[in-house]
Amino acid sequence: MTGRVLFAGMAALALAGCGAGAEDAVTLRVLHWAGDYEVTTEQAIADRFAAAHPGVRVVVESVVTNYDEKLLTSIASGTPPDVFLLDGPDIPTVVDRGLALDLTPYLGRAGYDPERVFSQVMEGFRRDGRVFALPKDFTPMVLYLNLGVFDRFGIEPPGADGWTWAQFLDKARRLTRDVDGDGRTDVYAVDFPRNLYQWIAWVWSGGGDILSPDGKRASGYLDSPRTVAAFRFLTELVTAAHVTPGVHFLETGDPAREARFATGGQAMLLSGHWTLQLLMSNMAGARLRLGVAPIPHEASSSPATVLYASGWAVPANAPHRRLSVELAAYLASEEAQRMRSSTRLAIPAFRDVAEQAAAGDTSGIEAAFLRQVDDGRVTWGARVRDFYEIEELTFQIMDRHLLRGDPLEETAKQVAAEVDRVLAR
Repeated sequence: MTGRVLFAGMAALALAGCGAGAEDAVTLRVLHWAGDYEVTTEQAIADRFAAAHPGVRVVVESVVTNYDEKLLTSIASGTPPDVFLLDGPDIPTVVDRGLALDLTPYLGRAGYDPERVFSQVMEGFRRDGRVFALPKDFTPMVLYLNLGVFDRFGIEPPGADGWTWAQFLDKARRLTRDVDGDGRTDVYAVDFPRNLYQWIAWVWSGGGDILSPDGKRASGYLDSPRTVAAFRFLTELVTAAHVTPGVHFLETGDPAREARFATGGQAMLLSGHWTLQLLMSNMAGARLRLGVAPIPHEASSSPATVLYASGWAVPANAPHRRLSVELAAYLASEEAQRMRSSTRLAIPAFRDVAEQAAAGDTSGIEAAFLRQVDDGRVTWGARVRDFYEIEELTFQIMDRHLLRGDPLEETAKQVAAEVDRVLAR
């Protein structure tokens, strides 16, 4: 997810003097934001590293809330974790302020081969040719399909080759139903993509973008005709096609969307691989038959989706630098990725591991996810510092149109100017 680290006002840290060599009776700390289920897996992986390093103990610490604050405080106070999980959108902030170690000189000695990683994913963790985190896993954004709803209404699901906006809209209208005839919609086609992390793929698949190629300007991009056309297409899902729930959820969120989808009240769900584990719990006993489709694209544009990834980083002032780098490399290793892939929370970063996992998945879901990767682009947050501020500003474009009737072109132009001011700082 986006905007995880809030490092505003933090001065760059100088690289601390960290001695290499043999350490005895060392406890290494790994910091990340996983829930209980994932913590168990990560600790099991860490224990394997410890078993191969006599005298070393590894403790996995999960901070579900205020992760950013705890990480920043620990690095600034000189008591950093030995390894921490870095979210893709936080790379510029962490790297620009000198908080993460450049891992490039250590990769060979650590036995880490970046060529095994999906190229788009690996590129997200590079800055000026240097590597600052080793990818853990990733996901593209997709549309999950409740195949039972498609079957119920006799509608053919989209094929693996993709679909256009027009084809999507046609199916969405036919999937949206008042089943009992009481004048109220009982089944919606899809949830509304209010957040930038959800809608950016629709902008790209319409041939637009939100920033210039160098990431330094929004004007002419966020307010371009193609980008505004994507905003218009999405808002008309609410105002004209009526295939999503109403606008009441814009400011409060839509917490019922997964349950609505799983129980047949919604035919499609816009999300990433992280939702699969939750949906799988509803697949027991064939209560939910699940499919995966790509983000539809405008007829004259190419398919596109967005990739979200996280990776293992080492603080610049890590007290046990050699061991920290070795641990980060092991947490990103083939063995670790194979252990982690069984959780179904994300796609392994190594292409061969991901392909083998997909080959062993009889549901076809993992293979469907992999088909989206070649059309994927790393989030802008991996390239632009303090991107969370830009995300917050972009909420206004569709919100103001849907809630107040403000023209999309005018609002997009105003927001683009505000984003330009943020980028110019």
